[in-house]
Amino acid sequence: MKKIFTLLILLVSLVSFAQQTVKGVVKDPNGVPLGGVTVMIPDSSRGTVTDFDGNFSIQVNSGETLQFSYVGFTKQEVVISNQSLLEIIMAEDAQALDAVVVTALGIKKEKKALGYAVQEVEGDNLEKAKEPNFVNQLSGRVAGLNIKNSTDLFQNPTIELRGATPLLVIDGIPDRTLDIWKINSDDIESISVLKGATASALYGSVGRNGAIMITTKRGEKGKLNVSFNNSTLFQTDFIRVPDVQTTYGNGNRGVYAYVNGSGSGTEGGGWIWGPRLDQQDPTTTSGFYETTQYNSPVDPNTGELMPIPFTSRGKDNIKNFFETGIIQSNNVSVGWGNDKADVRLSLSNNYQKGIVPNTDLKNTSFNLAGTLRPTDKLTLNGSLTYNKQFTSNFPEVGYGPTNYLYNLILWTGTDVDIRDLKNYWREGQEGIQQRHFNISYYNNPYFQAYEYERGYNKTNIYGNASFNYEITDALNLRGRTGVNEYSLYRTYKEPKSYIGYGNKSRGNFSIAQTEYFDITSDLALHFEKKISDNF
Repeated sequence: MKKIFTLLILLVSLVSFAQQTVKGVVKDPNGVPLGGVTVMIPDSSRGTVTDFDGNFSIQVNSGETLQFSYVGFTKQEVVISNQSLLEIIMAEDAQALDAVVVTALGIKKEKKALGYAVQEVEGDNLEKAKEPNFVNQLSGRVAGLNIKNSTDLFQNPTIELRGATPLLVIDGIPDRTLDIWKINSDDIESISVLKGATASALYGSVGRNGAIMITTKRGEKGKLNVSFNNSTLFQTDFIRVPDVQTTYGNGNRGVYAYVNGSGSGTEGGGWIWGPRLDQQDPTTTSGFYETTQYNSPVDPNTGELMPIPFTSRGKDNIKNFFETGIIQSNNVSVGWGNDKADVRLSLSNNYQKGIVPNTDLKNTSFNLAGTLRPTDKLTLNGSLTYNKQFTSNFPEVGYGPTNYLYNLILWTGTDVDIRDLKNYWREGQEGIQQRHFNISYYNNPYFQAYEYERGYNKTNIYGNASFNYEITDALNLRGRTGVNEYSLYRTYKEPKSYIGYGNKSRGNFSIAQTEYFDITSDLALHFEKKISDNF
């Protein structure tokens, strides 16, 4: 027994000795620390990511391999023996450096010839996985680009490039509105993400944080190209919602009796705990404990509310209220070109039926783009896009009585069945008073969905025209101008008896209108001459 115990201690010691903590730093070829580098042990689930300063720490067994990977760099592997401190210099991906990208001046150059960081995403990659907007499809594809989506309708996600908001540039023209919803991903040829102030020097201070440069498609020379694509996605309500108790109903100190919906006294003000649900009571005709509730029938003789069973009929309120959403996308385009000219026409329609009843949105875009080459030295380009974003109603977000989950999860007990609330007007008071278990603090979700309406109607028109004249083989004159205009019309309908923050509405209707217009022009001389093979 003593020998076995000694052997066990020896084996544990060997395992402890074999496993070690390896720390280090990852840098680029210029010695700049790289944050966000993936450090993995191949064929295992163990790994980590370098911090902002390029540092990492990981537990490794002797003989295992550490693999370092980062966008734009080749993978590096190191076999661990007795090292405890590593310095990894990542090598740039030569294939990526040979790629041709679009610069801030709209000039195509080899990536390795640029003096700043740039990364490109091909438009074909955006078409493979449809998203409501193209920026969502950049997530995970561009190093240093962080995207945080907004829960509100047609609101742009927060876009951060190396911690700051970049400039959006469409065919060389800055778009200061940063409205990504008006751009159809099927119209995108490529996206170049230019990092750093040097990359966006042409646009002045607005481009100091870098730029997301979009190049749209044109007709292809020598052929007629007609394309159509469709995608349909079904959207469930929520991946995960908070668990709620279903044992006790509304009430106050174990007592509940509905009187008039004021939320006071025996109605409990929404506070739980009331009586236990599904209590057996042999003295009632239903066999359950009974009390007056918001949907109790009225005794025709006395005019008083009659008690009904106090049961957990609302266990599936979330499932029963929210609907299956539908996202449909249809795109058609026609393109043609020859040596002298090319043209492309596209039409896209995106429709989304929301998971909240009576909500949907429509986003339609029309794009016309063309190029004319009247002489060997002169090239003319132009494009025009019309975009329409519309919904007659979209749901409120945020914490408070205007939020559906706020009403359903926090303040509606399972003694209330959401399906019973579809008839949301109190009998005899239609258009005046909503019907709910509590009409002082909370809104009937169906009443809110069909009567509290927020409309959104936005029309975008943006276009650009440019010319390039080749003065000599080394000298070009380039001019561009772009126009960006939109009109936004929003409506807010608040019905009578709607509950806001601490007040009951007497009814309200308001309109907000926003107009925007800008024009951007530039004229530049571009000189490029190769002096020798080495310079």
